[in-house]
Amino acid sequence: MKTPKFGVSFSFQSHRVLGEPWDKAYREAIELAAEANRLGYHSIWASEHHGEPDGYCPSPVVACAALAVAAPNCRIGQAIALAPLHGHPLRLAEDLSVVDNLSGGRVEIGLGQGYRPAEFEMFGWPYATRTRAFEESLEILEKAWTGEAFDHDGRIYKVKGGVLRPPPVKPGCLPLWIGAAAPTARARAVRHRAGFLVAPLIEFEHLERQLRSFDEEVERQKAGPLPRAVMREILVGDSAADAMKRHQPFIDQVYRVQYKPERIGLSYVDKATGERKPLTSDNPYFMSEEFMQERWLLGTPADIARKIVDWQPRLGMDHIIFQPRPPGMSLRQAVDEIDAIAKGVMPAVEKAFRSPSA
Repeated sequence: MKTPKFGVSFSFQSHRVLGEPWDKAYREAIELAAEANRLGYHSIWASEHHGEPDGYCPSPVVACAALAVAAPNCRIGQAIALAPLHGHPLRLAEDLSVVDNLSGGRVEIGLGQGYRPAEFEMFGWPYATRTRAFEESLEILEKAWTGEAFDHDGRIYKVKGGVLRPPPVKPGCLPLWIGAAAPTARARAVRHRAGFLVAPLIEFEHLERQLRSFDEEVERQKAGPLPRAVMREILVGDSAADAMKRHQPFIDQVYRVQYKPERIGLSYVDKATGERKPLTSDNPYFMSEEFMQERWLLGTPADIARKIVDWQPRLGMDHIIFQPRPPGMSLRQAVDEIDAIAKGVMPAVEKAFRSPSA
């Protein structure tokens, strides 16, 4: 059984209710990235949204350039960048290739098509065309990575004699990840030989079904093994209850504001009926210990390691990615937690899968 690699992700959100200035989240993320590098984390990722009051990062590729300098031993990626909102895909290819060259060839590309109409309206971009724009973006990126001159005559984008300079450090396509919640999106990911990047709000049971569907699509397309990265919250404490208490003010800002259930269309399984229903913020289940245990990793480092070891045979994760500093959390607490995970969780997981019985 393979051992998952651990990575951290930054959205660069500030807790404005607590009076945090926007720049604090950005500056402290750079410090945390350097600490993650020192502690042996494998990868660092930046995410994207636009026009958010908490300053959520709108420019993950720019952020990745800074993270690459702060963490010289880590892979650097986007989880995820909204491809249609980055202008022309060849321009996006240039930006990514520059970061790859600056970092010595450490860039991972995480892309999605976006799901919030208001973000597209901000840029005067028709929301209904985002899937076509995303498909063409992937096609243009793949042509650009060859390093050869190319043309593209699409419904949305045109390229005439396009050539990517500088090319990536390593010839060929940069490692690609796609957010793919729907079956059609998973088929697209496999078609482009991309890894499957999973968001943190999907229950472990549902996640297992999604990964099984992904594997079936890989087999159907004869694509060979493709990697999967699972994003989760990891909440460290003396117990699950203590972990919730330590993190509640910060993760509430994330999941009751930024990812409010009504805003993102979150659903859950009603235990009484077995039906999947829309989840609302006033449902007692939302953000309860049951809700968190069904999706996330919380408790002591030993508890967290044990849960990963229990789930790994069913999920086959290549990467586990978590947010080390939700908005409002002090830098000191965030450093202590990534230290606890690096010293208490990562070695225990590695030891479990290194043993002959794994």
